[in-house]
Amino acid sequence: MTQRHTLKKVAFAAAAAGALVLAGCSSSPSADPTQGGGGKGGEEYTIALVPGMTTHSAYQTMYCGALEAAEELGVKVDFQGANAWDPAQQLPVVQAVLATSPDALLLVPSDSSALRPAVDQFLAADIPVMTIDTGLEDTKGLSAVISSDNVQGGGAAAEALGEAIGGKGTVAIISGVPGATTDVDRVEGFRKVMAEKYPDVKVLEPEYSRSVVATAESQVQALMLAHPDLTGVFGVNGNSATGAANAVVKAGRAGEIIVAGYDAEPGTVEQLRAGNINILVVQDFIQEGRLGVEYAYAVLTGDEKSIDTPKVLPNIIATTENADDPEISKYFYIESCQ
Repeated sequence: MTQRHTLKKVAFAAAAAGALVLAGCSSSPSADPTQGGGGKGGEEYTIALVPGMTTHSAYQTMYCGALEAAEELGVKVDFQGANAWDPAQQLPVVQAVLATSPDALLLVPSDSSALRPAVDQFLAADIPVMTIDTGLEDTKGLSAVISSDNVQGGGAAAEALGEAIGGKGTVAIISGVPGATTDVDRVEGFRKVMAEKYPDVKVLEPEYSRSVVATAESQVQALMLAHPDLTGVFGVNGNSATGAANAVVKAGRAGEIIVAGYDAEPGTVEQLRAGNINILVVQDFIQEGRLGVEYAYAVLTGDEKSIDTPKVLPNIIATTENADDPEISKYFYIESCQ
């Protein structure tokens, strides 16, 4: 890190700290740095990790991966975020983090455009920014983009679901929040593969649960009434899949309507093992968190050539049948790394 960079950050932090107050967020303890620090000349770096929401086990799992890398490199991780997936709640958290002048920002944007102005503020303060999991429409100035292959994941869900329903009937899509790049890509991959491989399946327009289990449940209840030939549901995230499964089970149609979902938080895995959810696309959030810290450290120590960006990680397909296989279950999400 250059002297100009350090002085600029200190001056910016002093000015910003008086104007910004942390609101509507929660935080977890930072990693304990190893003795001596990991930066050049023994300098200890602080890397901020702001997920889309702190309460989701996927991002707790990401945090665990970040802590693993931080301990190895001798840096600190500051984990802060909103309690709900909402750009209006995430933005003040990001701005408050900016006031602390971290050495780098790892951001899971809750909206592909709403967070861009805040990112520009970090870049103007000479603070490198990387996105993880979700992304931004405008990636200019980002040091790295890390994600799972959401198009491929959606396609894999379509392939497995289409086969399970025998390539017939009507399939619903319950997405999360409009504008989230991950959801958009998953729906795109799902619809493309379903159209190519199972042309006789009617795919309904997506409905948006805003990642609320009860909302997804009520949406699927209505869809079952409106479409008696409903044979499958794709829940684009864990809460949407769980809500879909709840509706199917309560209607006494478990096994008749196949539910494919995304993400492997504990409740969703429980539904998978019970056979209420039949298919899950699982992301490697430990690796995403590790890579975020490793790439941030590379930028801060002048080793940008080691960064592979955009970095797209493969997904793991879990089913009711293989859920207890250790090679699959090791990717399931955890609620805390303490």
